[in-house]
Amino acid sequence: MNMSDVHVFIIVATTLSFAEAARQTGSSRSAISKKISRLEQNLGVILINRNTRSMSLTETGRTFLRHTLEVNTMIEQAADVVRGADREPTGTVTFSIPSSLGAALMPSLLTQFQTSWPEVKFSIHFEDHMVDLIGGGYDLAIRVSHKLTDSSLISRRIGSTRKVLATSPGYLKRFGIPVNLQDLKDHRCLGLGSAVDAGTTWRFRSLEALNEIPCTFPVAANNTLALILAACLDNGIIYIPEVYISNELAQQRLEPILLDSYVPELYGIFAVYPHRNAAAKVKVLVNFIERELTSFRMIDGRVLTS
Repeated sequence: MNMSDVHVFIIVATTLSFAEAARQTGSSRSAISKKISRLEQNLGVILINRNTRSMSLTETGRTFLRHTLEVNTMIEQAADVVRGADREPTGTVTFSIPSSLGAALMPSLLTQFQTSWPEVKFSIHFEDHMVDLIGGGYDLAIRVSHKLTDSSLISRRIGSTRKVLATSPGYLKRFGIPVNLQDLKDHRCLGLGSAVDAGTTWRFRSLEALNEIPCTFPVAANNTLALILAACLDNGIIYIPEVYISNELAQQRLEPILLDSYVPELYGIFAVYPHRNAAAKVKVLVNFIERELTSFRMIDGRVLTS
């Protein structure tokens, strides 16, 4: 069944005029007549009794009109709901966020945000890997990266952070404080990924050049929360975007390691969307996260020194 023919039938049936249907649709009377005939042929019934002087609906035509009007009303209501989603924040936001950043944001998301926007719900995926937004059905991904790869996705920079070295006060008391990059060779470093995937080096940019420092990884994990916990328990040094450990720094469970001649690498925090026209529920969430990021505890200094 051609839905365009059904639309024409509704106009003809409610106005009892081929001429009016032609005017509303911008077509000819003969085109309207052909659409009605095709619809009747597809349905196998006569919907409209007509001759050169008058027309009327058959009983079947009246029944069909009643049901098509009900469907048409439902479609219009569905369209209003969808349009409203772009104007009023409501519904569920499905989004991906790095596990450590998500954990840091959870208290404010569950209190401040939901107090302000009670009609917005979350389906949060804590993931430390790149996800397929479109294939996975995500509304949004928050990504922390030195540079985003080129893609058809829409991105907006909502913050920045440095990649920093940090460990617990207990670790420093037990193993000493590294002063320069070369000192890291003699310390326990906690690697992201498997022992193989993490490799054997950490890369740092000094004032002069890019340095690759061989590190020993007695512990490696594919989850940043696990590494942060290990560092808090005096098990080693982590090298991680600072925003991930803002709570641990504020509560002094971790403290930054400041090395000579070391320039912290700057990372961007990005909101990534599958489509340009994000719904209102997504926009208010991104704006909230952007504001929250400014309150996180960050290490001060463009060039960190001991």
